Amino acid sequence: MSDFTLEETMRFAAVRAKEEAAELHFFDKAQPFYPRGFSVGYRNPGHWDIYANQCPGKISAWLSVDPEGRKTSGRDGERERAFRIRGEPGNVIVMDERWNPHRPHPRQPLTFRSVMAAMVYIAEELMQEAPALSVNDGRSPTDPASRDASILARSPRG
Repeated sequence: MSDFTLEETMRFAAVRAKEEAAELHFFDKAQPFYPRGFSVGYRNPGHWDIYANQCPGKISAWLSVDPEGRKTSGRDGERERAFRIRGEPGNVIVMDERWNPHRPHPRQPLTFRSVMAAMVYIAEELMQEAPALSVNDGRSPTDPASRDASILARSPRG
Protein backbone atom coordinates (compact mmCIF):
# COMPACT_ATOMS: atom_id res chain seq x y z
CA MET A 1 0.00 0.00 0.00
CA SER A 2 1.18 3.51 -0.79
CA ASP A 3 2.00 6.08 1.87
CA PHE A 4 0.53 8.83 -0.33
CA THR A 5 -2.80 10.41 0.37
CA LEU A 6 -5.52 10.35 -2.26
CA GLU A 7 -4.90 14.04 -2.93
CA GLU A 8 -1.15 13.45 -3.48
CA THR A 9 -1.85 10.49 -5.73
CA MET A 10 -4.25 12.54 -7.83
CA ARG A 11 -1.75 15.42 -8.04
CA PHE A 12 1.02 13.05 -9.18
CA ALA A 13 -1.32 11.56 -11.80
CA ALA A 14 -2.17 15.05 -13.12
CA VAL A 15 1.52 15.98 -13.35
CA ARG A 16 2.30 12.73 -15.14
CA ALA A 17 -0.52 13.37 -17.64
CA LYS A 18 0.99 16.82 -18.35
CA GLU A 19 4.44 15.24 -18.78
CA GLU A 20 3.09 12.73 -21.28
CA ALA A 21 1.44 15.52 -23.27
CA ALA A 22 4.66 17.57 -23.23
CA GLU A 23 6.71 14.55 -24.30
CA LEU A 24 4.34 14.04 -27.21
CA HIS A 25 4.83 17.67 -28.18
CA PHE A 26 8.57 18.07 -27.56
CA PHE A 27 10.10 14.61 -27.64
CA ASP A 28 7.94 12.37 -29.79
CA LYS A 29 7.92 14.92 -32.61
CA ALA A 30 11.73 14.62 -32.69
CA GLN A 31 11.46 10.88 -33.35
CA PRO A 32 12.90 8.86 -34.77
CA PHE A 33 16.12 10.29 -33.36
CA TYR A 34 19.46 8.97 -34.57
CA PRO A 35 22.43 10.30 -32.57
CA ARG A 36 24.64 10.17 -35.70
CA GLY A 37 27.63 8.86 -33.87
CA PHE A 38 29.26 8.89 -30.50
CA SER A 39 32.74 9.28 -29.11
CA VAL A 40 34.71 7.23 -26.62
CA GLY A 41 37.14 8.79 -24.19
CA TYR A 42 39.81 6.77 -22.41
CA ARG A 43 41.23 8.14 -19.16
CA ASN A 44 43.12 5.24 -17.61
CA PRO A 45 42.79 1.45 -17.30
CA GLY A 46 39.19 0.53 -16.55
CA HIS A 47 37.92 4.11 -17.02
CA TRP A 48 36.07 4.93 -20.26
CA ASP A 49 33.43 7.57 -21.04
CA ILE A 50 31.03 7.48 -24.01
CA TYR A 51 29.55 10.77 -25.28
CA ALA A 52 26.60 11.17 -27.64
CA ASN A 53 24.08 13.78 -28.72
CA GLN A 54 21.00 14.00 -26.56
CA CYS A 55 17.60 13.65 -28.19
CA PRO A 56 16.09 17.08 -28.88
CA GLY A 57 13.06 17.99 -26.80
CA LYS A 58 13.74 15.90 -23.74
CA ILE A 59 14.76 18.69 -21.43
CA SER A 60 12.19 21.19 -22.75
CA ALA A 61 9.38 18.70 -22.17
CA TRP A 62 10.40 18.04 -18.60
CA LEU A 63 11.02 21.69 -17.71
CA SER A 64 7.70 22.81 -19.19
CA VAL A 65 5.66 20.76 -16.73
CA ASP A 66 7.95 20.30 -13.72
CA PRO A 67 5.70 21.26 -10.77
CA GLU A 68 8.64 22.15 -8.56
CA GLY A 69 10.15 24.55 -11.08
CA ARG A 70 13.52 22.83 -10.91
CA LYS A 71 16.26 23.86 -13.33
CA THR A 72 18.96 21.95 -15.16
CA SER A 73 22.09 23.09 -16.93
CA GLY A 74 21.27 20.77 -19.82
CA ARG A 75 20.01 21.99 -23.18
CA ASP A 76 18.14 20.11 -25.87
CA GLY A 77 20.33 18.20 -28.28
CA GLU A 78 23.70 18.90 -26.67
CA ARG A 79 26.37 16.28 -26.11
CA GLU A 80 26.17 14.37 -22.88
CA ARG A 81 28.05 11.56 -21.22
CA ALA A 82 25.71 8.79 -22.25
CA PHE A 83 27.53 5.87 -20.61
CA ARG A 84 30.49 5.28 -18.35
CA ILE A 85 32.52 2.10 -18.15
CA ARG A 86 34.43 1.25 -14.99
CA GLY A 87 36.09 -1.87 -13.67
CA GLU A 88 38.61 -4.53 -14.50
CA PRO A 89 38.56 -7.64 -16.71
CA GLY A 90 35.92 -10.01 -15.43
CA ASN A 91 34.00 -7.24 -13.65
CA VAL A 92 33.26 -4.35 -16.02
CA ILE A 93 30.36 -2.12 -15.02
CA VAL A 94 28.35 0.08 -17.41
CA MET A 95 26.26 2.95 -16.10
CA ASP A 96 23.62 4.46 -18.38
CA GLU A 97 23.87 8.21 -17.74
CA ARG A 98 21.55 9.47 -20.46
CA TRP A 99 19.34 12.18 -19.05
CA ASN A 100 15.83 10.94 -18.41
CA PRO A 101 13.55 12.43 -15.74
CA HIS A 102 11.54 9.21 -15.56
CA ARG A 103 14.57 7.04 -14.84
CA PRO A 104 16.39 9.07 -12.18
CA HIS A 105 19.84 8.26 -10.94
CA PRO A 106 21.16 6.06 -9.48
CA ARG A 107 20.20 3.41 -12.00
CA GLN A 108 20.96 -0.27 -11.88
CA PRO A 109 24.44 -0.89 -13.39
CA LEU A 110 25.05 -3.56 -16.02
CA THR A 111 27.95 -5.95 -15.52
CA PHE A 112 30.03 -7.47 -18.33
CA ARG A 113 33.09 -9.69 -18.50
CA SER A 114 35.11 -7.31 -20.69
CA VAL A 115 35.22 -3.76 -21.99
CA MET A 116 34.64 -5.18 -25.48
CA ALA A 117 31.38 -6.80 -24.39
CA ALA A 118 30.33 -3.55 -22.71
CA MET A 119 31.07 -1.62 -25.91
CA VAL A 120 28.98 -4.05 -27.97
CA TYR A 121 26.02 -3.27 -25.70
CA ILE A 122 26.65 0.48 -25.96
CA ALA A 123 27.08 0.31 -29.73
CA GLU A 124 23.75 -1.52 -29.97
CA GLU A 125 22.12 1.32 -28.01
CA LEU A 126 23.73 4.21 -29.91
CA MET A 127 24.57 2.99 -33.42
CA GLN A 128 21.23 3.29 -35.12
CA GLU A 129 20.93 4.38 -38.72
CA ALA A 130 18.05 6.13 -40.32
CA PRO A 131 16.29 3.89 -42.84
CA ALA A 132 17.45 4.35 -46.42
CA LEU A 133 15.53 7.00 -48.30
CA SER A 134 12.99 5.38 -50.51
CA VAL A 135 11.15 6.50 -53.63
CA ASN A 136 8.22 5.27 -55.69
CA ASP A 137 5.71 4.06 -53.11
CA GLY A 138 8.28 3.01 -50.54
CA ARG A 139 10.41 0.78 -52.78
CA SER A 140 14.14 1.00 -52.30
CA PRO A 141 16.08 3.02 -54.91
CA THR A 142 18.08 -0.16 -55.63
CA ASP A 143 14.91 -2.12 -56.45
CA PRO A 144 14.88 -2.73 -60.24
CA ALA A 145 11.15 -1.95 -60.43
CA SER A 146 11.82 1.37 -58.71
CA ARG A 147 14.58 2.27 -61.20
CA ASP A 148 12.36 1.33 -64.14
CA ALA A 149 9.49 3.44 -62.80
CA SER A 150 11.72 6.48 -62.29
CA ILE A 151 13.20 6.13 -65.79
CA LEU A 152 9.71 5.94 -67.29
CA ALA A 153 8.59 8.96 -65.31
CA ARG A 154 11.45 11.04 -66.74
CA SER A 155 11.05 9.72 -70.29
CA PRO A 156 9.38 12.11 -72.76
CA ARG A 157 7.31 9.16 -74.02
CA GLY A 158 6.42 7.91 -70.52
